[in-house]
Amino acid sequence: MSSQIGSAAIVGWVARGIDALQSRRDEINSLNVFPVPDSDTGSNMLATLSSAYEEAQKADASDVRAVTAALAAGAVRGARGNSGTVLSQVFRAVAEAASGSGIGVESVQHSLKLAVQHVSQAIANPVEGTILTVLRHAAIVAEEFEGDSIEELADTIADAARDALAKTPSQLPALQQAGVVDAGGVGLVILLDALADEVSGRAAAPVDLHVDAPHVATVEMEVMYLISLADTQAVETLRERLNPLGNSLIIAGDAGNAETAQYMVHIHTVEPGAVIEAALDFGRPEGIRIEVLDEPETTPESTRILIAVVPDGPLKDLITSSGAIAISPTPAPTPTSTPTDRAAIADQEFAENVVTKALTAMRGADEVILLPNGLVSDQELADIEFAAAAANPTLAVVSTDSIPAGLAALAVHSAELPLEVAAYAMGEAANGTRTAVIAADVDKPLTDALTEIVSDLLAGGGELVTLLLGRGAEDVDIEQVRARLDKPVEVVAYDATGIDEPVQIGIE
Repeated sequence: MSSQIGSAAIVGWVARGIDALQSRRDEINSLNVFPVPDSDTGSNMLATLSSAYEEAQKADASDVRAVTAALAAGAVRGARGNSGTVLSQVFRAVAEAASGSGIGVESVQHSLKLAVQHVSQAIANPVEGTILTVLRHAAIVAEEFEGDSIEELADTIADAARDALAKTPSQLPALQQAGVVDAGGVGLVILLDALADEVSGRAAAPVDLHVDAPHVATVEMEVMYLISLADTQAVETLRERLNPLGNSLIIAGDAGNAETAQYMVHIHTVEPGAVIEAALDFGRPEGIRIEVLDEPETTPESTRILIAVVPDGPLKDLITSSGAIAISPTPAPTPTSTPTDRAAIADQEFAENVVTKALTAMRGADEVILLPNGLVSDQELADIEFAAAAANPTLAVVSTDSIPAGLAALAVHSAELPLEVAAYAMGEAANGTRTAVIAADVDKPLTDALTEIVSDLLAGGGELVTLLLGRGAEDVDIEQVRARLDKPVEVVAYDATGIDEPVQIGIE
C-alpha cells in the first residue's frame, strides 16, 4: 500500500472526478432544492472542476506543489455558484497542505481541516445539512485515522462522507420534503469516491441520491381460520400464496379424507385482508380470528455521555471526576502574518474549535447531553446541534449560562431517567442556581466583597454555596467567609484557574 501519491495521481483523481460528475450532472442538478432550487449544482461543480483540471495541465508535472497550486488557482478562477466556490476552497486547502514529495496521510488530514476552516469563513451564514456537514464529518473521521496507507484513508473518508450525506435530509427540512440528499454533498462524495478510486484502482460504489420515504409503523396481527382444501396440491399452492404475506405460517390438516379435510391456517402478518383474500380462491374460510400481537418489550441499551464546556485548567479535572467529558471553548482568533502561519493556525483552529471537539467527543454515543456553560456562541450551538445528526446521537442541550449552573446540573443527572427527562431535571437545577461574579477591579478586599455578595444572594434562600476561584483569588479566606455568613450553609470552593474572573459564585 502506498504512503503518498504524486502529481500524476492527483491529476488523475481530478480527471476521474470530472468523468463522474459529467455522467451524473443532470441527476445532481435535479437534487438542487437548497438554498435555491435552480437546478445547477452539478453543472457548477463540473465547471469548477474542469477549470481546475485545465490549469493543472499547464503546471510542471514533476512538482506536486505547482500542480496543486494550479488546481487551486483554476478552481478559484473558474468557481461557479455556491457549490463551486466551496469546491475551490477544498482545492485551496489541498494546495496549502501538499508537500514537495507528494500527498500523504498527514497532508490529506491537514487539507480537510483547512478546507472546513476556509469554507466556514467563505460562507456568510453556514448551514448544516449541506456540503459543509459532509466535509466536516470527513475531516473529523480523517483526523482519527492512525494508519499510514493513503488507500485506506481514502476509503475511510469516502465512507464517512457517504454516512454524513445520507443524514443531510434530517438536518434540512427542504431536503426531507423533496426526498433527496444535499446536491453539493453528493458532488463532494463523488470527488472523494474518485480519490479512493484513483489511489486503490477500485471503482467506487454509486452514490445514493434519494431518500426513502419515512417508514410508517405497522401493527403485526395473528390471523387464524379453517378452510377445506381438496388435496395436498391445494395446500402447497395456498402455502406459496401466503408465504410472502407474513411469518410463522402453519397450515395443519385433520385426519379426514380428501373431500372433507379441513386445515387450520395460522400466520403473523401486517396484511390480514390479503391473507383472507388469498383463501377465497380455495373455498370459504371459517372461524376467522384476528388478534393484534403484543409488541415484545425491549429495553435497548444506550450509551449516554455528558459534555461540559469549561476553560483549560483544574476545572477539567473536576468535570471528569463527575463522569462527564470536559472540552474547552473556542479560543480567540490569532492574528496571522505569512501564508505559512495562516495554514498552521487554520489547522490549529480546526482542532481547537468547540464544534470539532464536541462532535469528536460524541462519536459512538447514542445520547449526548451538552452543557455549554455560557462559553459557546449561539452559532456554535446551532452548528453542533445540526452536525450531530451526521454523527447519529440524540443531542440534548441544557441551558447552562455559567459554570456554577453547569455544576448544579451535573449534580442532579440520573442515568436511569430517559434523556429528555434527565435533561429537563438538569435544566431545572441550572435555572434554580443564582450566580454572580467578582471582577478583578473590585474596590475592596476580595474576602470582604465575596462575603457581601454571598450574603445578599443567600437572602433569597439557598443551602449550598459554590465558589470557583480563579487567578487573583489566592488570598481569599474561605473559612472567614463561612464564619461571617448569617446562617449555616455548606460552602465549597474549587480551584478554577482559567476562568476570566477572580471568583464565580453559585447559590443552590
